[in-house]
Amino acid sequence: MKNFRKVVGLIVLIVLLIVYSFAAMQIAVNFLPESRWAELVYYPLVGVIWIFPAMKIVKWMQQSDNIK
Repeated sequence: MKNFRKVVGLIVLIVLLIVYSFAAMQIAVNFLPESRWAELVYYPLVGVIWIFPAMKIVKWMQQSDNIK
């Protein structure tokens, strides 16, 4: 079952990254003001935020099943 978790987790991580990057791009294009300072704050912040859901997925992938 651990291999199943890894495969599912990998697929979810890839989908998360694609959807998250597309959403971040759309937010930047549609709502971010034309300011270098706004970009300087926005892009590093958005670049770090995706790590938190990814950490939860990786933790889930590493769990062992205690099914008997």
